[in-house]
Amino acid sequence: MKALSLILALLLALCLPADARTRDEIRAAYQALQGRPAESPYATLPVVSAPYEAGALTDAARSEALDFLNFTRWLAGLEPVSESVIYDYQCQHGATLLAALDYVDHNAPRPVDMDGDFYDSAHIATASGCIARFNWMRPTILREGVEYFLRDDGEENLSTLGHRRWALNPMMAATGFGLANAKSGMSYVLMYAHDLGRPEAQWDSVCWPAAGDFPAELIHDHLAWSVVLNPAAYSLSALDPTVTLSEATTGLSFRFHPASGVGNGFCALNLEGYGAGPCLIFRPDFSGTGFNDYLQNQRWHVRIDGLSDPNGAPRPMDYDVNMVSLVPQDAVNVELSVLDASLSPGETIQLQADVIPAYADDLTVAWHSSDEAIATVDESGLVTAIAPGTCTVTATCAGGYEDHCSVTVQQ
Repeated sequence: MKALSLILALLLALCLPADARTRDEIRAAYQALQGRPAESPYATLPVVSAPYEAGALTDAARSEALDFLNFTRWLAGLEPVSESVIYDYQCQHGATLLAALDYVDHNAPRPVDMDGDFYDSAHIATASGCIARFNWMRPTILREGVEYFLRDDGEENLSTLGHRRWALNPMMAATGFGLANAKSGMSYVLMYAHDLGRPEAQWDSVCWPAAGDFPAELIHDHLAWSVVLNPAAYSLSALDPTVTLSEATTGLSFRFHPASGVGNGFCALNLEGYGAGPCLIFRPDFSGTGFNDYLQNQRWHVRIDGLSDPNGAPRPMDYDVNMVSLVPQDAVNVELSVLDASLSPGETIQLQADVIPAYADDLTVAWHSSDEAIATVDESGLVTAIAPGTCTVTATCAGGYEDHCSVTVQQ
């Protein structure tokens, strides 16, 4: 485990912009998060009724959650955060309070039989943290809580994406975690979010999905995209952006006007004080498009107009998101568009080879003619008839899978 943590630490230490992350680097960092022991996250069980006991979490459970949070911050081009013993203490008390009440509430009331000091620590955490309630319990639940905060799914969160904005706050320097189970079996996860220990952070915007290579597994068709703007870099008085989101291979294109909420799907401009700045939120409506989900090899382009710098000069934003998979995706077949072709000398036909699946790591295809005296084929699949006869044109993809086209050149 130490070797894996070292790999992750080295990658997180790379001072690269978000769009400089490569697929291999992302996979290496993600693999460094795997292989944690399947054990209880509790070092000491909380007691959720009087006399209340906050309990304690294992180092491994807290480390797993912190590493995953820092992995996502690395993807977004942000500095990692550290773990605070004080925040851990408050969050563990906060999770115990929520489990005792068995509902989520940032302003959770004090049970009549709870000690005042216990409640004060707990209330600081519930008022200053991201809260999640799950109807399951397993060793990885703290990390799953962090994933939930980054997704920020649920219609009640859609107009603000507050959990994501706090987790990806450039000014955040430290956090803490808490976990407790109610008597009903519900699990309550708490992550401290209101730390502002890095006020000197240099940033212009925080995009999610982030520019450059980005894991397709971390964004889904029901989740929103977000762009947080630094108030020091953009004028808020003239903020009237339009967003265009497009993808060439699928031919999809969506347009949004977040300030009015009008667009090809949900959109909003949220100016509330979640995280570090105002947020553009947009979620495409894929109904009737045949789109299933984001997959590797999709290349999404984001164009934002209507932005200006503090001096009023236009400052549009353009960036690409290249979807990659967190795990290798092998090609399993290749299919040609034409299996039999009849040509006369000098004629050509363009063959199309589709690697299956389209989200495989390697989509390259090698072409070969069994007899170039009869017909040739170039690296793009263009077949040229040379002389009468019959030959076979073969397309070969990664893994050695082949498909064939029988080419007959007539007199």
